[in-house]
Amino acid sequence: MSYCSENRLPLKTPISRLKEVIELLGYIKVKDSMKLGNQIASYMWLGNDIDISFVELELDIYNEKDYISVQTRTRVGRSYWDLKQQNKTISLLKSIFGGTFSTDEGENRYMYRELGNEPSRLECSLYVARWIYENAINKCHIYLQTRELNGDISRNETTGFKWLDSLNPRLLSNNMILPYVIGCWESYFRQSYIAILKYADRINERALKNCRVSQTELLEIIREGKPLESVLADSLSFQRPKVIHENFKQLDNDLDIASCLRKPYHRRKKTLFDSITETINTRDELVHNGSTNLNLYDDNVKIIISDLTEAIDRSYKEFAKVYNFVPRHDF
Repeated sequence: MSYCSENRLPLKTPISRLKEVIELLGYIKVKDSMKLGNQIASYMWLGNDIDISFVELELDIYNEKDYISVQTRTRVGRSYWDLKQQNKTISLLKSIFGGTFSTDEGENRYMYRELGNEPSRLECSLYVARWIYENAINKCHIYLQTRELNGDISRNETTGFKWLDSLNPRLLSNNMILPYVIGCWESYFRQSYIAILKYADRINERALKNCRVSQTELLEIIREGKPLESVLADSLSFQRPKVIHENFKQLDNDLDIASCLRKPYHRRKKTLFDSITETINTRDELVHNGSTNLNLYDDNVKIIISDLTEAIDRSYKEFAKVYNFVPRHDF
């Protein structure tokens, strides 16, 4: 399901001016691999520093027989601001170039019925961070489900001989998953930190004391307009649970990530806090010393991914509790 619209502009509409207006609206030109014969250009709107996009807004220009067609589309998972941008695009094109338009709500009717009330930007930003993690980690699930390594040496169990297990390509590839999944883990917490820093009503100013901004990064802020909150977050580490907890605790004293990760999980003696710390130690051994874990068979990789996802869900629920919103899981 999607939300579609079409502006039908006069044939005399100057295409160069039309493209200029579309780009001023924040659209980025993209190459369409399915380009049709009468298609003039394709664009995408990805949100901005203020308005948050969930699914991107597509825009295509076509040269029809009697008019210039500008078609926009957002998918069912769109955000409030995706649909607001779509309505804004329709309205501005009509006011500048004239013509008529239609949407899923009818001829010359905007899609206000579907718009609803403006949600919390903090809530939506934290949801997007969780959504990005879900999409990224699904690649590992697909990899583990579809991989087929042939040959006697590629086993999903130990041979009993350490030297032979060290040659097992399955173990090597499973170890190489670790930097990827830990990267997804770090990215989630970094994006969540940025969201809270940017949108939360309250933050502790002392949290900024640990942020270290280099001269090069200051120039990026001044000359390239790089968001300050992203630069500050990039100066912090979001890998180990202990450090993650400290970063968020300094940002808002009500946030307690460590307690979330130390709660019982599946009647295990070892908490998520400790098991994820051990996973990061294994990742560091691989990245810094080239040392592989010879026990990292498929079932163990699935446990690691499950642990990371459970820990992230607990953290997401903690954000929801502290900032008073209902967590969403329709990724």
